[in-house]
Amino acid sequence: MSDVQFGVFYQVYKNNKATRFVLENFRRCFPHNPIVLISDGGNHFSDIAEEFDCSYHMMDNLCGKDSPYKGEGDEDHYAWNGLRVVEWWRRQKLVCEETKQDYIMIMEDDVYVTNSFDIQSPFHLRGIRYSNPFMPAMSEEISKNSGVDRGYGMCGGSMYNAKTLLSIYDDVIEDIKNNHDRLIEEDRYQWKGLGAVDLNITYHFNKRGYEYQAAPWLVEVREGNYFSFPVIHKWKENY
Repeated sequence: MSDVQFGVFYQVYKNNKATRFVLENFRRCFPHNPIVLISDGGNHFSDIAEEFDCSYHMMDNLCGKDSPYKGEGDEDHYAWNGLRVVEWWRRQKLVCEETKQDYIMIMEDDVYVTNSFDIQSPFHLRGIRYSNPFMPAMSEEISKNSGVDRGYGMCGGSMYNAKTLLSIYDDVIEDIKNNHDRLIEEDRYQWKGLGAVDLNITYHFNKRGYEYQAAPWLVEVREGNYFSFPVIHKWKENY
C-alpha cells in the first residue's frame, strides 16, 4: 500500500527490545505512516524514535503505582481514577492533532504487524472479534443514550476514527470529570471497568452513538491461525 491511511499512538515504558521489534515490523509494512512514540515516564526512547522516524514525547508516568495521576480508589489497573483517564484522552487528542490522520491505531509492545493492509474505512471503532461484554449498568446507560452496545475490545492493533474522537472530546472530558469517580465510588462492581482505557473509549463512543466493530486485519494469538492476519495481538515473544 502506498497511501497513508492512519497514524499510530504508541506508549512505551522500559522494554526497548519489544519497542524495537514492534517498530521494525511496522515500518517494514508501513514506511510512511506517522507514529507518535510516548515514553510513559520510563526509559528514554529518543534514539529509537529517530531511527524509525517517530515523533517523540517524554511524559509523566500515567500507568504505574507511583504515577502523579494516581488517586484514591485506583489501586488496581481496572479502576483508574478520572485524572488518569482524562490524561489518556488528552494523549489521544495530541496524537490525532499531531498525525493529522483520519484514523489512529493503538500500538502496544505485544503487537506484531506482519503485512500491510487496507483499513476498509469508514468506521468509528474497530478492535478484536471476540469482544468483551459491558457490565449491565454500563449497557443500560449506553442503551439509554444510543443503543449501539456490542461490547468492547480496543486492544493493541485496534483503531479509532480521529475525527470522531476530536468531535466528542470536550463532551467526554466533561463527562469523565463529572461522573467517572462518582460512578466507581457508588458501585465499584458495576463501574470500575471505566478505569480500563479499552473499555473507556468504547463506552464513550457507544454512549454517543458511535459503533464498535470487528477489525478485519486484527487477530489474537488465542484464536489460532494468526499468520493469516496482518496484525497479531498478544505476541509475547519479547517479554
